[in-house]
Amino acid sequence: MVKRCAAALLVFCTAAAVHAQQGAREQKPVKEHTFDLESSYIRMPLPPGDEKYGAIDGYRMKEHVRAITAITRKHHEAGERYWGRLPGSKADVETEQYIAARFRDYGLTVEMQPVALSPQWRATDWSFTATGSGTTLTPTSIYPAEDTFNTPPAGVTLDIVWAGLGTELDFAGRDVKGKLVFMHSDPRPNAFQGTVRSNGGMQRAVQKGAAAVLVNVNIPGNITQTFASAPKVPTFSIGTRDADELKALMTKGPVSVNLKMLSEERTGMKDNNVWGTLPGATAEEVIIAAHHDSRFEGAFDNASGIATMLGLAEYFAKVPPAQRRRTIKFVSTATNGEGANAVKARGLNNVALVINSEHTAITAISQFGASGSFKTTATSPRRWWINGSDKFAALVFDAYKKFGVAIWEWEMYDGGGISAFAREVTSIQLLDSPVYHSAAADRDDNVPPPGLEAVARAYAKIIEQAGTMTRAELQQSLGPASR
Repeated sequence: MVKRCAAALLVFCTAAAVHAQQGAREQKPVKEHTFDLESSYIRMPLPPGDEKYGAIDGYRMKEHVRAITAITRKHHEAGERYWGRLPGSKADVETEQYIAARFRDYGLTVEMQPVALSPQWRATDWSFTATGSGTTLTPTSIYPAEDTFNTPPAGVTLDIVWAGLGTELDFAGRDVKGKLVFMHSDPRPNAFQGTVRSNGGMQRAVQKGAAAVLVNVNIPGNITQTFASAPKVPTFSIGTRDADELKALMTKGPVSVNLKMLSEERTGMKDNNVWGTLPGATAEEVIIAAHHDSRFEGAFDNASGIATMLGLAEYFAKVPPAQRRRTIKFVSTATNGEGANAVKARGLNNVALVINSEHTAITAISQFGASGSFKTTATSPRRWWINGSDKFAALVFDAYKKFGVAIWEWEMYDGGGISAFAREVTSIQLLDSPVYHSAAADRDDNVPPPGLEAVARAYAKIIEQAGTMTRAELQQSLGPASR
């Protein structure tokens, strides 16, 4: 179990550090007080009148997260270097089997919908060694960006140049042609979509002639991270501790880097959407979707979404069919691309509501600069969007508030996967992921059980309240708001 200092100890440690900086001897606490984080998360009591939703238990749902991430780790520990529940992989197939088994346990009708995958990019080998001032570094956190470009099989040797935040000012006066460009990225709004992407730093490096790109996402520790590649050149990520060592070496004098990046495209691969159906009193449908592919463990991206979906399946399976106004279809999609398209291909004519169950619960983390980051006993607030009428939005907001689902103050549309076609029908999504596509952060110990149950309880109430409204009442009459 992960353990952290209590708040009083953090205050004490901070005061001691300041005292030490003033030249006094650092004082240490007589006793370190710790607590078990997993059992100490803030858990909202059930609102009066909503006691039935207590059947949705976050700690039971967390077992799904553990089981799914264990499948993924097993294959990594068996030797998969570029790893995760990659579409069509063995870990992906075993996850589908796990989800189908749980649907059957709950009494759902199960269907495996075959999905033909587009060519799948796979990194097969990579290496990175930096040499300068008589010192050689081999960073352990180096990881290829997704869909990045190859070097010659023997690799290349390049001079490295620092380009700061990747802005035009950072490139001013720097000759980067034919070199490895090293940049810093803040994780805003998250590590995958950091500032070096949003400010055009990667494209700028390539336009100015860079032969390769290296990015450090500014997260304390030495997190292995992956993100979208810079165009046309090999692109790597590097953890903060390794980045600091590399920058320190660069301050001593010129540094050259020998790097290799090899990959392949695999064609003809197959995958499945896993459907579980609970018939209702009418043919109108509610679809609850959660993709099952991932990078690395994928605990909150997207084992948390799968666990939320399974918690809802278990709950509604115990509701008599006559009390379910609409047929509820649960689908774990093969990918947020082809899998989502296969859902849409079945038609939306009978669909009254779509819930995209994705990244539903992540531990809130406070960062304190170079001193590191600290988990808290809270669940991180989520991005969100609602596509529907004002009346429908009001009941969604009410459910979030009642069950303690913290959200951003404004709506943010995420345009990928299920969410792309979900805009054609009444739909909702919650999504938070400050450090997704990350090996050391997207882990099961960062998924708070009370966060899972808060979202699942809110979704269950939303589905049942939406069952009292017609499709016309649910639908948006004006275009959706977004920022």
